[in-house]
Amino acid sequence: AGSVLAADVAPNNPLVGLLLPYTPLHHLLMREVRRPIVMTSGNRSDEPIVYRNDDVLTRLRDVADLFLIHNRDIETPCDDSVARIIGGSPVVLRRARGYVPRPIAASRFRFDRPVLACGALLKHTFCIGTGDAAYLGPHIGDLENLDTYQLFETSVARMERFLRVTPAVIACDLHPEYLSTRYARARPEPLKIGVQHHHAHVVSTMVEHGLAGPVIGVAFDGTGYGTDGGAWGGEVLIANYGSFERVATLRPIALAGGDAAIHHPWRIALALVEDAFDGSAPIEDLRLFSGIRARDVAVVRRMLATHFRAPLAHGCGRYFDGIGSLALMRPESRYEGQIALEWNVVADPAEEELYGYEVARHQLPWMVDLRPMVREVVRDVLAGVPVPKISARFHNTMVAATADAVCAAAGVYGRLPVVLTGGCFQNPRLSERLTRTLSTRFSVHEPGKVPPGDGGLALGQAVVAAAIARSYG
Repeated sequence: AGSVLAADVAPNNPLVGLLLPYTPLHHLLMREVRRPIVMTSGNRSDEPIVYRNDDVLTRLRDVADLFLIHNRDIETPCDDSVARIIGGSPVVLRRARGYVPRPIAASRFRFDRPVLACGALLKHTFCIGTGDAAYLGPHIGDLENLDTYQLFETSVARMERFLRVTPAVIACDLHPEYLSTRYARARPEPLKIGVQHHHAHVVSTMVEHGLAGPVIGVAFDGTGYGTDGGAWGGEVLIANYGSFERVATLRPIALAGGDAAIHHPWRIALALVEDAFDGSAPIEDLRLFSGIRARDVAVVRRMLATHFRAPLAHGCGRYFDGIGSLALMRPESRYEGQIALEWNVVADPAEEELYGYEVARHQLPWMVDLRPMVREVVRDVLAGVPVPKISARFHNTMVAATADAVCAAAGVYGRLPVVLTGGCFQNPRLSERLTRTLSTRFSVHEPGKVPPGDGGLALGQAVVAAAIARSYG
């Protein structure tokens, strides 16, 4: 409010990215315009950047009024990097221009044979490890269509030429349907190694900080394929480079319709409430559901009750989506992380209360049960408690429950270094408060030069695969 920026610039989001002019052409433009201008990537949603003149004039002709082109073709497309200050230090969220192909020193690890790690699906990058260094590739984007897949193939071939490396080991995610996994399986190299998603996240941060292991790794994100075939994403691991043990996880949430629940987070909210109230939830009293067709609510409730097309997911990000949707009354999500971002920025910084939870330790992995929290959130929503207070209490609860799980793991496995990683740690309130809570007892490490989300995952894949390959002899 009161700024010179239009309301449609990053709606419902107080964060604005600043891009400084870094080429002579930028300086010439800014000298003529003499005011800030709004910039956006030259691509449609979910597609890679359009960087060839002919493609720009045809594919984006109904997007922009004017085009600035050049008689010198762009050889290599490269996105802008994105960083944010978290805990007083810059954290790279997208590692691209200015960083790629700068190597990452693997000070505690050496690649006996060159490794190509093919990454995952979203925020995709790949990684080539050789000698005592790892090279993350450029930001590709979400690997969900032919254009991004072809860009991925081209970028891998270019990096192999640039480094003069022929991979001997191929690493990939365990998810059998990811295009990156299919690409890995089709490569001619005989040695291919699948790496669990959250193990890769933890090892990526271990490499950045030169940790020898083992560590207590907290990997919080939306989803990642587990060794049991399930959807993980709220994990506490005891991790070394070549192996890990799953110690604790968040109580899973049923996703009615699978991925459809992620785009329609009211379904996740409904699943959380139904689970917390054991089928006797006050659905009719909650305003979120009054704005949705009664038939749709009834269908989803039936899916949840019968477990029809409602896979269970342990992802921490799904709790942010579901509880945020319930309190903010946001039934839909237009882009990945929209609800979680709004839920984070609205939190009252002065609120210190938290909700209830339990850490059930009768079998491995231990289960962090957040149903008491869900019931208390519903109580506060119905009582008209201000949304900033609810958001803050939710965040405080996630911090306290995670810290309890980490301390319990330390009681069994020893006071090891703690690694916090995964896309959820792009959330400053979660990251900073959990770091502050744990730092009184542990050495705590978070990503900085390598993205905490899937953009840094391939680094961990490369090192895990190299460690496993080394054990083969």
